[in-house]
Amino acid sequence: MGSEPTALLPLRWGTYRLRYPLAIGLLLAGGLVVQAVSVYAGYFLGVGFAAHIAGWLVLPARGPRRLIVALPSAICAAAPLIGSLGTVLVAVCLLCWLWTRQRPLISYPVLLLPIVSGTVLAQLYPQYGDGGIVVSVTLAVLIGSAWLASWIAHARRTSSANH
Repeated sequence: MGSEPTALLPLRWGTYRLRYPLAIGLLLAGGLVVQAVSVYAGYFLGVGFAAHIAGWLVLPARGPRRLIVALPSAICAAAPLIGSLGTVLVAVCLLCWLWTRQRPLISYPVLLLPIVSGTVLAQLYPQYGDGGIVVSVTLAVLIGSAWLASWIAHARRTSSANH
């Protein structure tokens, strides 16, 4: 945590240790709730969007960055609703995460992982009924990509400090 640039920001309320996991929970839950939308349960769209946007607003980060990414990320988190090819747009959520978390540009190639994954998933699971598999794999790739970007950023900071 100490090596995170956003962990050093002064917060107007709460602590980093409280807000960070709360934000992650809201972001992920909001994105998943949106996936439950159907003709009979359209309200999940509003609930999911609200939770996802609230996650961005709670995330310990620079205020303007959080505000800029909240709506585009929520829209792209809903993209798998259009089918498995829509999972490619989840890369925008990752881009928002990298930018908001102040990751160095060297970590941005991880954006290729959800794009490639979404493209492969669209070929393997073109039917809408395979959404559970598609969303699960996409979520795993998204989380793994975010962790990889964090590792790259940390390795860069460590090597810079040693030179």
